[in-house]
Amino acid sequence: ATKLEIVRNTVYLNEGRKADKKIAASRVEIEYELARFVATITQELQASRDVLSMLETYQRSAGKALKNELAITVADMRTGNFEGALTRFEARVSSAQLSDVVQGLIGVWRGDDGVAFFRMLSHDMKQLELQRLKKLALERPPKIRKYSFMLLACMLLLFMGVMGYQILGTMSGIF
Repeated sequence: ATKLEIVRNTVYLNEGRKADKKIAASRVEIEYELARFVATITQELQASRDVLSMLETYQRSAGKALKNELAITVADMRTGNFEGALTRFEARVSSAQLSDVVQGLIGVWRGDDGVAFFRMLSHDMKQLELQRLKKLALERPPKIRKYSFMLLACMLLLFMGVMGYQILGTMSGIF
């Protein structure tokens, strides 16, 4: 292998990793938002069964990653097969949690009630969100610990300084 081929392969692999990282970051961002998305769908289902309008309505308030994916999906739904568009949405994001949402939306599109399904899914998503938040909270203390020790040291120095000043003040009054 020549040097040029090695450089090409290295650049190719690095660019592939960058793309994979962006896709993974987008998936994580979408998964963080799914609890709110499912709760919104649950509320919308009580008034309407129009899946396309639900997606368009949520798209306005969605986060960046989900907004982009919903824009693609809505455009795909307008020009083609609804189920195919939802299935392609699921495949693009490739998230197990989103897969459940898409299957529920396909069921609603086919005429299923879907309210009970989305209520259960909303409950499960809230539980996952709580677990994720607890995990984040457990990761924070090691980062905060060094600042806590610095704050404690400053408070002790301040306390010792005031006590030393008072002690020296009372001793000077004696002599």
